[in-house]
Amino acid sequence: MTDTRRRFLGKLAATAATLTLGRYAGAAAPAATGKAWASGMALDITFTVATKAGGYIKRPFVAVYIEDAQGTTVRNLTVWLKQGRLNPRWLAELRRWTRQNGDLVETVSSATRNPGTYAVSWDGKDDKGKLLPQGEYYVVVESAREHGPYSLVREKVTVGAAAFKKAFTADNDIEAASVSFGKA
Repeated sequence: MTDTRRRFLGKLAATAATLTLGRYAGAAAPAATGKAWASGMALDITFTVATKAGGYIKRPFVAVYIEDAQGTTVRNLTVWLKQGRLNPRWLAELRRWTRQNGDLVETVSSATRNPGTYAVSWDGKDDKGKLLPQGEYYVVVESAREHGPYSLVREKVTVGAAAFKKAFTADNDIEAASVSFGKA
């Protein structure tokens, strides 16, 4: 019986080690082609927030960021939060962004904005300024507002050397979102 427990615990430890190593090895090797980001190219993201909502519309909290193929944030493009009073109750409504980036609030956030259409651009660099390779990335537009719905648009794009345009599926307060990749 002791031999069976030891064998079971050994298999369990080996499985845990394999899963852990696989997770870190996968995070270290994003789904990229190995080719450098095309010089002079940028990914432009356009999104519309809460223009058709009824009644008094409070300014939404919005986060627009880029994730690698494993779902790890590589670049925070814009984060809109109330500057005067960082209310953790409403900050947590940006669920996906807060899980990975909540400790960055004071360094990356800017003031909230009225509902409308906005655009941001990604130059292929991560938050540390390192140029990333071509490959698969996720564009994430997340929105929440006090007494309003939570909205998340997260779609995969494959960034290479060729220009492209792609419209995303809308979600609640994110009424439209699209990307275009081309000369900056």
